[in-house]
Amino acid sequence: MKTVNPGPWVNPEIVEEDPWLTQKGPIKLIEFPVRNPKMSRRAFQLYWQKHHSLHVMNITSFSQFIRKYNSAHVYPESTDLLPDEFKHNSEREGASELWLDSLEDIDAWFRQPAYEELIQPDELRFLSQEKEGEFILAKEEPLFVPDLDMRESNKTKVYLLFKRNTDQSYDQFHRTLSDYGKLILEQETLRQHIIKLVVSHRLRDPLPEGFDSSEIEGILEVWFQDSERLKNFFQDDNYTEFGGRIEVVEFNGSSAEAIVAKVRVVHDECSFQPIENQTVSFGW
Repeated sequence: MKTVNPGPWVNPEIVEEDPWLTQKGPIKLIEFPVRNPKMSRRAFQLYWQKHHSLHVMNITSFSQFIRKYNSAHVYPESTDLLPDEFKHNSEREGASELWLDSLEDIDAWFRQPAYEELIQPDELRFLSQEKEGEFILAKEEPLFVPDLDMRESNKTKVYLLFKRNTDQSYDQFHRTLSDYGKLILEQETLRQHIIKLVVSHRLRDPLPEGFDSSEIEGILEVWFQDSERLKNFFQDDNYTEFGGRIEVVEFNGSSAEAIVAKVRVVHDECSFQPIENQTVSFGW
């Protein structure tokens, strides 16, 4: 695929209804990295935030495909912020989210010589080579975005990771996950705690050659002003009365996992929010 800097651009205001039904349109790549065990958590987060992310965006032949790039860095005390029903994979250090214009661009992006020559060698320095991080290719469904230009940096975000039951079809699962997000928003007290909610639907097969996606089928992504608001959300009576029950019945909630992270916006062509290149603050 021939590309010309700065490359094409897809209007982010065009929202697709039932996005899981096709592979067309903007694609979101979400990766859950695992730290190189030779590095401390602090060293890993510093390297990821202040070296690798900026390195990626400074390579024009590679970054021209990227419309938005967020890194979300796990809270060390994540297990204290969430209900007991969620499993916690302590090896995941957060999430990396990248938006590209199309599935074709994803393939062209990884085939850029810059990936093999510059990006991949840098990844070897801070990512585990023994336990690979998981990733999915997804279509995003925005369910609650009251401010299109919301400043996401330094906000708290929870990723609720769901796998599909063996007796559910692809379409059944993704319709149910979409309806579940909408049901949360119908609960006024729950909606008051959150500032944004989207669903990332794993692309239906077949995926491009070489993309072995995770078993994670869908992700409910919920933003909060801070970790205290997140705790209040999960302790709210409306959540405890219907939320956990629906998760268990519809999504095999006994194996549901969660990640709580602090967001950093590295690059964004989809809104007017400011880009903040400084390290997000943590309580380490």
